[in-house]
Amino acid sequence: MIALLTVLTLAAGISGDLRVRAEHSWPDPAGITEGLWQGNALSFYERLRIHAGPWDSVLLTEKDPGEEWGDLLTGGVSFTDQGILKVAAGALRVNLAHGLMFSHPGPFSGGDPLNLSKTPNWRLRIDLSESPGANDADPLTGAAVEYHLSDLTFSTVLGWSNIDPGSSGLHRTVSELESRRSVQEKLAVLRAGFGPVGLSSAWIRQNGDSLSTSFTRVGADFLFQTEEKDAVFTGEITSDLDSTLNFVVSGSRGLADLRHALTISRYTGNWPRSAGTMGPDHRIGAGYGVRWRPVQKVTVDAGVLILDKEEEDSYKAGVQFTERLTSRTSLTQRMKFTATAEERTFRAQITTSWSPYSDLTLSLKVPVTWYRSNSNPDENGTGLEVRLKHSPLAELDLTASASAASTGGWNSRVYAYSLSFPGEFGSKALYNSSVLLQGAVSVHISEDATLRLKGAWYSMDGAESLGSGSSETEGPSRTSAGVQLDWSF
Repeated sequence: MIALLTVLTLAAGISGDLRVRAEHSWPDPAGITEGLWQGNALSFYERLRIHAGPWDSVLLTEKDPGEEWGDLLTGGVSFTDQGILKVAAGALRVNLAHGLMFSHPGPFSGGDPLNLSKTPNWRLRIDLSESPGANDADPLTGAAVEYHLSDLTFSTVLGWSNIDPGSSGLHRTVSELESRRSVQEKLAVLRAGFGPVGLSSAWIRQNGDSLSTSFTRVGADFLFQTEEKDAVFTGEITSDLDSTLNFVVSGSRGLADLRHALTISRYTGNWPRSAGTMGPDHRIGAGYGVRWRPVQKVTVDAGVLILDKEEEDSYKAGVQFTERLTSRTSLTQRMKFTATAEERTFRAQITTSWSPYSDLTLSLKVPVTWYRSNSNPDENGTGLEVRLKHSPLAELDLTASASAASTGGWNSRVYAYSLSFPGEFGSKALYNSSVLLQGAVSVHISEDATLRLKGAWYSMDGAESLGSGSSETEGPSRTSAGVQLDWSF
């Protein structure tokens, strides 16, 4: 279907872009060899975006390993009038203020203390959803309007979605297929703002075979900042009208060589279509971060995050030193400490890169981990990663990397860079005695088209199998390969 629409779009002289991706790994997982999955092991993704004046549209299809072809088929259309009015319908991507009242998908909230030197993102966005991950288990389908005129802003969303009762988004087994989209969700969201202040409300109802819940919440948000944006005070406060109160309040000051921020938050969780901004559920949280440039070419990032949680408190602290020794050489030293009442983890890594020529870069990373626990055995881990990037021709980019780890187990794991395609998450956890070899090639067919290929081989010494459950593969190694085409027209 997308191929046919692409041909019709080209024939009509309309601009747009196409992304096609396919990936496969060997050996086949237990879901395939034991007949547990209904589809084959290939993963496939195809996205077509079309732009015609004020009109935009998106159509995407995707299947994960083990799913049948056409497991996900979704899209939408939007109209924008000179930045004043935007109307969108179909699969939506929405964010209001800090996302406590409403967001889809929820913002990533890992609570990294090295990201606390500025206030959490505040933004109003109503757009078409372009990510398979945001549509698999928990899609938001409906219609939305966004209006801006001088100091007045108005946003509303009406949604009616069929979502999964779980959160994996995978539809491989008979039971997963039977429960697919078995929960019906209806929602209405409204936000009105004037100048730096906004008021909002949301109503959400979910019905399924064994589920019937509804939520009503109200909230207020604000964003005060100087004209130079060197001082910012922002926040959002929400309530579900049943004694549950969530909030995030943050202030920052940024000078030429120093930027720092203090953020206070509360997020109790269990709010559909919303997410916390400072890590997991917590009764109260406080985070402070600073970015300092003491001398030219040297940057220091530091932060501390304390979360008072229902079961156990947690504490995170980190510091990172970045130095550009010359215009072609950089050195980064990163340290992070995480602690709860039960366990403590310290991670550190040194990364250096050298570019003797504009078309050649060699980088080296050495990560280490110390893990201590009151109930689990103590663990230590070390790793090494070498990566080479070379562009022998303007039309060709080559990348190769080799990573190895020796750790006491999963708790002392280290992380290696993953040669991912654009649009994919790029990190791989290594543990025990393991090796990861990767290679990637990018061919710039023209100014508007790029073909990318990648391959990887992962091996764990002495392992009889890798993974668990239906994703488990026999043997100590796994090989994967993929191809992606990006074409703008």
